[in-house]
This record gives sequence, structure tokens and C-alpha cells, in this order.
Amino acid sequence: MAAVESKVEGLSKYMFTAPSWQRSLIIMIFLGVAVDVVSLYRGSDPTYLGTLGYIIPGLIAFIFTKPLVEVFGKKITWNRSALLVLATTVFSLIITLFPIQLIFPGILPLLFAISLGFVFGVRLVVLVAIADYRMSRMILPAIVQSAFAAVAGTYFFGIYFGYLAILIHFLFGAGFIFFLWLVERPLKKVFHISTLNFINAFIAHNTDGSRALEDFFRKIGEEVFVPQVTLFFRREGKKTIKFTVPNVHPGPMGEIGGGNLPKIIHQSLGGET
Repeated sequence: MAAVESKVEGLSKYMFTAPSWQRSLIIMIFLGVAVDVVSLYRGSDPTYLGTLGYIIPGLIAFIFTKPLVEVFGKKITWNRSALLVLATTVFSLIITLFPIQLIFPGILPLLFAISLGFVFGVRLVVLVAIADYRMSRMILPAIVQSAFAAVAGTYFFGIYFGYLAILIHFLFGAGFIFFLWLVERPLKKVFHISTLNFINAFIAHNTDGSRALEDFFRKIGEEVFVPQVTLFFRREGKKTIKFTVPNVHPGPMGEIGGGNLPKIIHQSLGGET
């Protein structure tokens, strides 16, 4: 049991506070403008890909991700939405501007299409992990950014780019969904519980104070009756001392699973407990 508690508590080290949405968006816009400046300076096509392919889709994704997630009763903050947009923009730029273009000129449309498929997959994984573990509900919020960028790509590279982008979205979507299935499979098979549901609940508990993690353990737990031992020590002229042994290990962390049981018993019995 102690090992399980240690593993659950160890997940806390992966928690971090997202920077303000203003900071994330400023960096994202700066990157898009930098792409435009470089393309204009070099006189290379397509011009304004940074604006139409990165900045505008990123802003649209930032605006619509939160309401689309909350339609299904889940939560995501503006800060996390902006950070996700920034991260996927960086990934897209790295893939699109990969130096392989020096060897194979004219491969830019293919790289851009691949980057959009990757953006869709990453957004799907992140949203499933931090917002709602049900993948079918997160497909629409996940595809917003790459879909609008694909429209821009079709404008720059022609209708065949649109077909290519759709195909690559399907391929990357299927690949990332298969990856999520592999993540879910071990606990589903052995304990019939969802790994992603646990991650959702854990993040909600640590960031929003949600009781989702408590509900998760209550759902997978079972009711049992255990012995209860209480010793009373009466002292003449002094308060009675109560020594109680619940005979159950509270936990696994904080107030989850009755981790605060000693405090509750002390408050209930009062005195020197």
C-alpha cells in the first residue's frame, strides 16, 4: 500500500502552472510574424503563411477550445488553452521548417500537412489527458487549430493540399487513438478502470480542488467491515484519554480516500485523542 501511495503522490511532480494566456499568445504571434518577415525578406513563397497558417488558426483554437470542452461539462483554463496552442505551433514550425527541404526542394506542402496531422494528434492526447478521457468528445476541440490551418494551406498550395491534409489527419488521428488505447489497455484489462479517467481526476484534484479523484476511488472501491478498537484511559482529576485504532489504512494521498481520517476522529471525539 505504501508503494501505491508513493507512486500516486509522485505524480504531483509533473504538475505545473501554465503561464498566463497573454504570454503564450504573444510568443505564438511573434513566431508567426517571424515566419512572415523571413519569407518576405527572402522573397520566397508562400508569403504570410505565418499569419494565415499559424497565428489566425492559433487564435481561433485558443478562443474555441475552452467552450468546446465545457460543452461536455469538463473544464480547461484559458491559460492551458493558450499554452497548448503555443506548444503545437512550435511543433508545427519545427516539422514544417525541417532542413530536409534543402535536399528535397518543393516538399514544403507535404511537411506542412504532416505538421498539421501531428498538431491534431498532440492536441487530442493532451485534451484527453487534462480535460475529458472520452476521446469522441475531444476530437472537435482537438481539430480546430489544424483544420483552420489546413484551409490556409489549401489557399496557398491548392485543392490537392486539402485532400492530402485530410488523409494525413485520418492517419495521425488513428495512430494517436491507437496510442491512447494502448495506454488504457493494461488497467482496463486487469482492473476494469480507465487510466485516462484517473489522470483527468488527478489533474482536476490538484489544480481545481475537484472531488473527481475521490469519486474515482469510490467507484473502484468496495465496502468492507473492519474491526474497530478503542481504549479509554480514565485519570482522576484529568480528561479521559482515548486511543483508537481504525484498523484501516487511509489514503492514498491528502484527504483522498479518507487520508484525513485521524483528523476527523480527533475532531469527533475531542479531548486527548
